[in-house]
Amino acid sequence: MAIQDLKNIAQGSSSDENSVDKLISFFEEHLPNFPTQRILNGTMSEEDLSEELHEHLTWQAMKSNQPFVFKPEKKQKKTGQKGHSKRVDFGIYYVEVNDMSIIYTLEAKKLPTGTGVREKEYVLGKRGGIERFKNEFHGIDKAGNLLDRNGIIAYIHHEDFPTWHEKINTWIEEEALWHTSEQLNKEYFNAIGKLHSTHLRISNTLVHLDHFWIKIQKD
Repeated sequence: MAIQDLKNIAQGSSSDENSVDKLISFFEEHLPNFPTQRILNGTMSEEDLSEELHEHLTWQAMKSNQPFVFKPEKKQKKTGQKGHSKRVDFGIYYVEVNDMSIIYTLEAKKLPTGTGVREKEYVLGKRGGIERFKNEFHGIDKAGNLLDRNGIIAYIHHEDFPTWHEKINTWIEEEALWHTSEQLNKEYFNAIGKLHSTHLRISNTLVHLDHFWIKIQKD
C-alpha cells in the first residue's frame, strides 16, 4: 500500500505544529554553520559528533533566545510498553511559561555507518534509524505518546549528498516489507542537505521524518 493511499490512517499524538515549524527553521538557520564553528573531522565517533552538536545547538538557542532545550540520550518508552526503554540521540523540549514538553526527537547517524550488517543502519537493522521510528522505539513524547514528526541527522564524511540519496532510496526499494513511497524526497542540497519521508508505523499510524545532512571533513 502506498503512503499516498493512507490518508485515512490516524496520525500519532499531534505535536504543536507551530512549535515544530519554529524548530525546523532554527535547524535550517544554524546547522549550516555547525561544521565551521566547531572543530570536527571524520575520525570522530558518532557520539563525539553528537556531543559537539548538542553544544552548538544549545549555544545557538541561548544566543538567539529560542525556547528549545536539547536533551541528549533521551529515554523513549510508549505508554504500556514492556521491556527496557530505548534511547534517542536528542529529545527536544519546547519551553513555555508553565511547562516544557517534548515536541520532537532527533536520531543521529554517521555516514557511512559501517560495513556488513551495519552498512544499511541509516535505514534498518538493530540500530536502524528509520526502522526505529517505524517500530515505535523512537518518536515518543514525555507522556509516552507518539509524535507525528521527528528527524534524523546525518554526519557525512565520505561521498556527497546525491550519492547517499540514491543509495538510501535503493536500500528502501530493495526491502520487501517497505514501500517505495517511503523513499526520501529531496528538498534541497546546499550547505546542508534537507529531505523528508513518510513511514507507516507498527500501530498503523504515520510518522513524518525530516532528514538533515551535514558534511564533515574526512580528517
